[in-house]
Amino acid sequence: MEALSLTLRSVFSDKARQVQRQKAQFEKREDALRHLLDFEPNELNRLKAMMKSYDDSPLMPQINNSNNAFIIELKQFMAQDVPDPCAPIHRWERRLKGMIDAQYLRYQYAVLYQDILQEWQLRSTEPEPLIGDTSSGSHDLSQSKEEYRKIWESNVFVAKETDQNAIADWLQGFFISTKDNTQALKTFKGEIARFEKSMKKEKKHFTQSTFNWCILGLLTSDLLTDGKKQVLTAMNQDPEARGDIIDVLNMRMNTLDDWTWPEAGVSTEQRWSAGAKYRFFHDEDLMDALLLRYIGVKWSVRIFKSLTTFAKSQPLLSQLNLVSNDERKRREDYFGAGKDHRFGVQGGRLATYEADFFLAQLLKDEQEIDREYDQDYEQEETNWDNDQGSEQEDEEGGFKIRKSPAELNVLLLQLLSTEVAVAKGLDRELVVLQSDFKSFGPSIPHSTIAAVLSFFGVSRGWIEFFMRALEMPIIVEEEGVKTNVRVRKRGTPNSSPLADCLSELMLFCLDYSCWQRTSGLRLYRLHDDFWLWGNEDACVRGWSAMMDFAKVMGLELNKEKTGCVRVSKANVPLAPSLPLGDVRWGFLRLSRTGDFLLDDSFIDIHISRLITQLALSESVFAWIRIWNSYGVKFVMSKLGGDRPANSFGAEHIARMQRCFARIHKRVFEGEGNVASYLRRELKQRFPSCPGDVPDAFIFLPAKFGGLGVYNPFIKLRQLEGQVSANPNKIMDDFCQAEVRNYQIAKAAHCTRVDGSPTRLQNKDRFPSFANYTRDREHLSCELLEAYELLRYQPRPKKVEVSHELENMLKKDYEDLKIYPNSTFSLLERYKDELEQHYGGLQIVEARLLPMGMVSAARRQRIKWKTS
Repeated sequence: MEALSLTLRSVFSDKARQVQRQKAQFEKREDALRHLLDFEPNELNRLKAMMKSYDDSPLMPQINNSNNAFIIELKQFMAQDVPDPCAPIHRWERRLKGMIDAQYLRYQYAVLYQDILQEWQLRSTEPEPLIGDTSSGSHDLSQSKEEYRKIWESNVFVAKETDQNAIADWLQGFFISTKDNTQALKTFKGEIARFEKSMKKEKKHFTQSTFNWCILGLLTSDLLTDGKKQVLTAMNQDPEARGDIIDVLNMRMNTLDDWTWPEAGVSTEQRWSAGAKYRFFHDEDLMDALLLRYIGVKWSVRIFKSLTTFAKSQPLLSQLNLVSNDERKRREDYFGAGKDHRFGVQGGRLATYEADFFLAQLLKDEQEIDREYDQDYEQEETNWDNDQGSEQEDEEGGFKIRKSPAELNVLLLQLLSTEVAVAKGLDRELVVLQSDFKSFGPSIPHSTIAAVLSFFGVSRGWIEFFMRALEMPIIVEEEGVKTNVRVRKRGTPNSSPLADCLSELMLFCLDYSCWQRTSGLRLYRLHDDFWLWGNEDACVRGWSAMMDFAKVMGLELNKEKTGCVRVSKANVPLAPSLPLGDVRWGFLRLSRTGDFLLDDSFIDIHISRLITQLALSESVFAWIRIWNSYGVKFVMSKLGGDRPANSFGAEHIARMQRCFARIHKRVFEGEGNVASYLRRELKQRFPSCPGDVPDAFIFLPAKFGGLGVYNPFIKLRQLEGQVSANPNKIMDDFCQAEVRNYQIAKAAHCTRVDGSPTRLQNKDRFPSFANYTRDREHLSCELLEAYELLRYQPRPKKVEVSHELENMLKKDYEDLKIYPNSTFSLLERYKDELEQHYGGLQIVEARLLPMGMVSAARRQRIKWKTS
């Protein structure tokens, strides 16, 4: 719990004591009132006694609420000199007693909430048990951890020398193959030279502005421990300390040739992530981390801008007009003016590729904040209640937050699903190829990085610095025992803009070589995971380019994650030169028919891991966080995201529901569901647990006093009827409209008698249908509309808020627009239960909730249990 400040813990403890004290006072007052009422036969006197007991008391704020119509009516009645004999005193008494009982229930749940957080706080400060995965049929995390460490060490601490001359020759074959790309490469080198010169000339690299984006970048990364993030935050809040740090960092930048790692080495931690893999993180000194962050960001932005300029000088990132102006004019003569689009579907593809997938790992601007690989899963509340999905731009204090790797993965899947639907609709086969590099980060030869940097014009001085930065002295901690210092000889570290910059420059060479070899297919790449789709011949040439790249760069393609499938009506075998294996995406597998089907074997492995993590959770709150992140959000992303595109079809929503039903059945075997399990756990663990815990307490978000357990079926139900029931119909409608438009144009042309040139009256010269459709992907407005409709991610069904719920919300909450769709669904489902037990929507009053502790806890990354 080192990330939670002492102040926050102190506030939590004070609030917990106050809640206990108020509950005790309330019980004492209620006991006295109950004794008085037992011996008071008169209804009016009992009503007055109840009002008097809690009037002007902070224990019962509802009675002092000037906006409560019922209380206003009661007080006016009490103020009458002659009480109305027809007043419904019995009903008023029953209602007021219900309000008092509901308030006591709120105190009980406030204490329970405090106890739940107290359990989490105490147990999360204890040393984590190193327990292997012993659940039946589960993945052996213990063995996996040791094996992975050995593989990592065999890469990182063993140098691999590559032929730098061969690399230079291979690069020249692609980058100096034409006059245009030779000039573009020369321009790139000139920009790098000018950048280096400006970096050397600058004497004050660190200012308040640069220091701010360096700090924010480190605080949102995986690089620092929670303790160092606290220290960094504290230093940033101290003006004198901040000034001293800026001075020291500027001195280090001005003597960069002398910079080295500390001889004592850098401690390295092996962590298991929600992505079911181990990653290694280095606990760098704060000053080194700030320095390398600054240099990495500056180089990342420069490389991105220069490579973008280079790519825009080539058709790789430029709109290549494959349809001449003469051909466009000819089409206008036959088919009418204004019918063709300027770029069509090809233009849409390029815009998407440039915006989301071109050099996606690089920072485009110094003010960008990069999000880590598993952040969407491990920081529990990230975007779960955001009904806008990825269409919203996230910002934090003026800094733009980039799309996360998980979001980009979902976008790419939805893009491929659209391409498959279009290919099927046009009766065109599509070959899809997938692969990545085995142990890419730890295995990149440093000699390869140096050769690529040299080819692109980076100076010897900077290359030597980059090599020093990569050759980090490392101390690996094994079972609490630290190893001797060993120097990194291969690979790049995680969570580093500098490492991303060096690897992305190298991987751009793969992008460019594939694009050249395939005569125009773009490689869709997210770091070292990449996909290629198109006709078979182009994919054969693309696969050849990938193998050549791996060989010359000293890398190895990962056979386990390599696959290829032909989407076609005919069951034709793939070319023998293409790799074997399935094309998988999370828990989905692309079939020959173009459907993304559930991969039950992968789902079962995940369920076993989930059961293990839940069993090892040390508290109810930790259990909930693991369920929300690994049992719901992670699974949702591996099924294509919580807002599937129309191209998936309504059947995909049913597949997602079946997957979550499968998870529930195995995880809660014998329990029923997540609510039943937690209800039992709360009763067993906490003596303060009051009676039968309602579902509302389990599922409602913390702002309403609930535990905020995610129910994936709520979101999936909102998508029913929103996603296209039959995506094939979208393309069928396009094809029928295309034939109809052609026939209308042809009929109109053959009957023209308006004095047009004779050649336009000759029906034998009217273009064939094949000629009409030849350039449809560059020209057709209708195909572009169908393409965008298939890619569109329908919004969840808007919840119609009932009058009852609207009135309940208005009673306690002013702005109804601040709540997302999913919250309204939960409130509609539980409003009667809430009204019955709590007299309103608030289970626990906000003043009684430790919201600071809840928010801080949910911002923390989950610590997965392994051995």
